[in-house]
Amino acid sequence: MTAAAISDVARPSASARSRELELLFLAMFSAIPLYVTQTISVAALFIFHAAMLAITLRTFFGKSGQLIPAPAMRGLAIAYVPFYVLDASMLSRSAIAASTHLILFIAVYQAMESAPKPTQRLLTASMIALGGIATSTHIAILPFVLLFGFLLLRQLMHLSHDETIAMTGRATPALPASRAATFYVCGAMAFGVLFFPFLPRVRNPLLPSMAGSLDRATTGLSESINLNEPRTITADSAVVSRVWMGQDAIPFFTPLRLKGTIYERFANNTWLQGRYHFAPIDPRDGTVRLERPEGFTRRASVQQRFPVGNRLFLPVGTYQVSSVAAPIVEGPTRGIYSVWQSRRESLSYDVDIARSTTPRFPQRVRVSNYPVTPAVRAMAGQIAGNETDPLRRAAAIERYLSTRFRYVPDPASIGHTMNVDQFLLEEHRGHCEYFAAGMVALMTALDVPARIVGGFYGGTLNPLTGYFVVRREDAHAWVEVWDGQSWQTFDPTPAGLRPGNTHDGLLRAYASAFGDWINYFWDRHILTFGLGDQIALASDLIDQFRAAIASVREMLRGAAQRTFAPNYAMFLGALLAAGLVAAALLRRRQSPFTLLAAHLRRLGIEVGPSTTMEEALDELRRTQPAAAMSLLPLIELYEAERFSASAESGRLRRIRKGLAELAT
Repeated sequence: MTAAAISDVARPSASARSRELELLFLAMFSAIPLYVTQTISVAALFIFHAAMLAITLRTFFGKSGQLIPAPAMRGLAIAYVPFYVLDASMLSRSAIAASTHLILFIAVYQAMESAPKPTQRLLTASMIALGGIATSTHIAILPFVLLFGFLLLRQLMHLSHDETIAMTGRATPALPASRAATFYVCGAMAFGVLFFPFLPRVRNPLLPSMAGSLDRATTGLSESINLNEPRTITADSAVVSRVWMGQDAIPFFTPLRLKGTIYERFANNTWLQGRYHFAPIDPRDGTVRLERPEGFTRRASVQQRFPVGNRLFLPVGTYQVSSVAAPIVEGPTRGIYSVWQSRRESLSYDVDIARSTTPRFPQRVRVSNYPVTPAVRAMAGQIAGNETDPLRRAAAIERYLSTRFRYVPDPASIGHTMNVDQFLLEEHRGHCEYFAAGMVALMTALDVPARIVGGFYGGTLNPLTGYFVVRREDAHAWVEVWDGQSWQTFDPTPAGLRPGNTHDGLLRAYASAFGDWINYFWDRHILTFGLGDQIALASDLIDQFRAAIASVREMLRGAAQRTFAPNYAMFLGALLAAGLVAAALLRRRQSPFTLLAAHLRRLGIEVGPSTTMEEALDELRRTQPAAAMSLLPLIELYEAERFSASAESGRLRRIRKGLAELAT
């Protein structure tokens, strides 16, 4: 056998092995998102990828992918049926996780089969990828979808080509799979972007909460402040809320405070929320009135996730909320509001804020039940001096704590727990919860009602979009003092050490702003794009369509008036004539196939719709060998132009030139 023949025999084997390696990589790649979505344990994923990698290495070196003997593998497959029930009920305790484990096992089993079935393996890889996509909420899933779709389409084209050869028994040149797969992926993405706003809105039952778990956060989020337990604060940059307000409102309503929890009672060295129930608030024309406004007012828009149940974290000064589809209730504490029975991961609404607010109904406010010791009472009297006005007393205590006490970002660094008296009289250091609790204790010693407020503080203004970004690491605690008519805000934590006071470089700040804008667009216009958004979009499109029709009518009216002008009519006639000439010239530029078919027809060979050039050339060889020999280079040029994966300039020109020479 010659070297060329050996090369021809070896090439298909190398191509098949290359495609097998790509198929193995596709199965491994399909499980990558599961590491991030945490649908199953990392250990299970590691075992899956280790097994697939071992099979891939054996295939790469020309060996069989069968790591385990076939009888043992069949036994494992049978044993997996009861194991699946055990996994779903006791190990994973989740049907979704157990089903994902099963699909990963099937993928490994299929890769080790002696007679591989590519169709089934592609289906299994697609199911794994679908599980990762269905449980992902981050925009990073988009490039994964595009690359997976590209690799899947390449495999499908190879599979279709192999089945065509098996059915016809005739080898045909393979199409350029990479170029075709790229075309189909780009086309599908374009159609998806175009029709996505109009698809029916169905909530994904596999999507986890967008906010994620908030167990690591301590300040402003927990149901109580238990000072008996070690306190620790971990930075977390996950976005909780975005707030838009006009430039004229920013100087008066910043720094931004989002209030979501109130601690009014004290027991066993723990601050607890006030006793209250959930009371529904009747809306009027889609607006819910919460407080009575005083002073000038402004409007802001809020997009919020739910870090605590269905709790609303409203800007301080909010007196009414609008554009909320679900009912709003007051509770679990008076002055705190929640959305009743909402299953959404996020909510967008509008708020009206005022410089100050008063309760809708008269309230009976009492001094907190903190057990004041003589030492704390003496300290409070020394700080307040001869002041009798409650707000001036509060301002003096706020100033004293913020300047005489040391702020500790992470209370774990103190090394031990302490109560409020120890903070005030001995340690003189702590984080914002201790500052707020210490001020409430001192105000209680002066018989002035005060309470701790938990929520988020500050936020970062996004310079690209104009909204404030509030993150979980912006959680904070401050104080509200009763002045006889309303609650006034005080914050004894040193201003420079409150959340949001770290400053990045300009380039890093803009990069962070751009990244947050991308995440916001993905969250708002993809993940949470709902029926209300579709209705608003349809309304806008109808309005724009009507405006466009009116504009077209106006334009046609003006065009009709100009048409009767002589110069304009001559210009239109010349333009029409030029168009007809161009159309005639384009019609004369026939395709290479049409030109070759016409030349063969002149030689007595009829080329039908289902006839290939190779078949026509074979028929010409039988009748006119010389003519077939002269036409062969042109047909080879045509097939190279039609089926080659690489483009080459000048082929069409040479075909037309060669046919013109043969016709003379």
